[in-house]
Amino acid sequence: MIISYIQGFYNTTDLIIVSLVMIIALVFHNVFQAYIASRYGDANPRFAGYMSFDLQRHLEPTGVLFLFLLGFGWPQPVPTSSRNYRGRGQQEALVWYGGPLAYLIVALVSSLVAAVFASMDSGILARSFILASSVAVLHAVINLFPVFPLDGAKAVLAWGNPSLRRFVQQIAGFGPFGFIIFFFILSSLGVTGALQGFFQGIILAIIRLIPGL
Repeated sequence: MIISYIQGFYNTTDLIIVSLVMIIALVFHNVFQAYIASRYGDANPRFAGYMSFDLQRHLEPTGVLFLFLLGFGWPQPVPTSSRNYRGRGQQEALVWYGGPLAYLIVALVSSLVAAVFASMDSGILARSFILASSVAVLHAVINLFPVFPLDGAKAVLAWGNPSLRRFVQQIAGFGPFGFIIFFFILSSLGVTGALQGFFQGIILAIIRLIPGL
């Protein structure tokens, strides 16, 4: 579960580094989505300032609070307009799926930094950045699921078939309770953990390709 990451913080260094990395991750999530939207012809995020790295533009107070309390947070939603995309929702869906990809990019960079510190025999810093990478992967995994208001749900509403759209809308109808139950079931079944392991394995394989690390 999400809380296990907080329990894994053994020292102040862990807390500071993970917090800084994830604040950067929340901002980069929005900037990356805004960039993809701009590439597909939707200038709304750019005009609204979402291609800048202004913390006040991107950070959502409740999302940041939950990040510190539970290990999972969220930024301000990126404003887009479905009318600006072609391909029957495919392009808009790719914008939303850019969110999980952004978290995976942050996880990869964090793991690379951890590998560098490990090669320098700085175990404490290496551990902190590995933990930050794990939290970033967790954010990527959770945002893949079609539960509103996550990126995965927005992608399904843009591009999914009618059955998937109805499923997203039904889950959304239960509000936060539906969100919590959905992820409790996924965690109990091991789905969340399996996806985390899959993406972390890919990241580790990439790092192993780099000489000296």
